[in-house]
Amino acid sequence: MADKSAKWITALRDRIRRQCGDGWMVRGVGDGLLQRVQLTVRFDDGTRTSIILGPKAKTDPDFVPWVATSADWILKISTEISELMKDQGKGLTDAYELVKQRNESGADGEFDWKRLLKKFKSHKTSKSKNGARVWNRNYRTPLARTVVILTSQPEPSSGYTLLKALIERHGGEPGSTSRRLRIQYAAEFLRFAFKHGANRRWLPPEDLKTLIGEKNVDFTQNNVNTV
Repeated sequence: MADKSAKWITALRDRIRRQCGDGWMVRGVGDGLLQRVQLTVRFDDGTRTSIILGPKAKTDPDFVPWVATSADWILKISTEISELMKDQGKGLTDAYELVKQRNESGADGEFDWKRLLKKFKSHKTSKSKNGARVWNRNYRTPLARTVVILTSQPEPSSGYTLLKALIERHGGEPGSTSRRLRIQYAAEFLRFAFKHGANRRWLPPEDLKTLIGEKNVDFTQNNVNTV
């Protein structure tokens, strides 16, 4: 029953039907708290075919669970599959394999972080007339440093290791405003990357407090000599 009442599920299904067609459906399948994402296509003759989106093993770092944070990714992948099926006459499984190949490899065989950064900049600066100023003041430097780390060798293996490397190189004092903002901007970029084709392992931790740290309080200045 909870599956039917969740607002994000209703919204996602409506968006997929609008983008892909009335016969396109998604749902969570499997046991446990984290379910797999099943995409089903119903054809005009009444036949159906289904696939699991993302790795099937829940232990895989790129496993995509049936949760609200996966909604944009599910919509993007479903739309890309639909377009391939319509344009090239591919079956569901073959179209998904092609989509995975496209998303996992750029022109040089790696995910194109530099291209994605340009896309993210366009996304941020187009929101308001002050977008360019906000970008230059807040996002430009920390995200340029983030992409340098992402494209360096040895490259980080996940969103968490990327943020750790960012702290080690440019972190600032634990709990400081500069460190907090640097981590938050980089985490925002990683969430955007997941929505636009990056593997799930690049998502940042839900709780960034451990990475941001806490300020050290010096109690010695507050001590009062009562002797």
